[in-house]
Amino acid sequence: MLKYYDRRKRTALNARGEREVYRLRRLRCCNCKRIHLEMPWFLIPYKRYRLDVIEAVIEDRAEQAPVEERTRQKIKAWYRQIKTHFLGVWHRCITHGFASPHQHPALAAYVRATVNSGFWPTHPFGRRI
Repeated sequence: MLKYYDRRKRTALNARGEREVYRLRRLRCCNCKRIHLEMPWFLIPYKRYRLDVIEAVIEDRAEQAPVEERTRQKIKAWYRQIKTHFLGVWHRCITHGFASPHQHPALAAYVRATVNSGFWPTHPFGRRI
């Protein structure tokens, strides 16, 4: 059972490089007392750009991509690194009956399944990827 705790600001960059500020709800678990952040579908944890921008970079749609080439390279490298993990979590969702084996998900579905299952990866030293 989750109870409203407070709100926090979260910024994200859109395709034009403009900052968008969101006020996200934080909820506290009544049992374990941990705080959980309620994330909208268009934000990826620990990423600076919105989901639509990251998808555009991965699919090489230049009209919605950030201007800096190095930023696009970093996003593509992150996706290459984490894609296998996303597929593993998705396969686990299929074997447990939470997803259809006939569905070919987009990045948003992979992120949602990974976050909701509790398998969002962390760095060996405790930092998030």
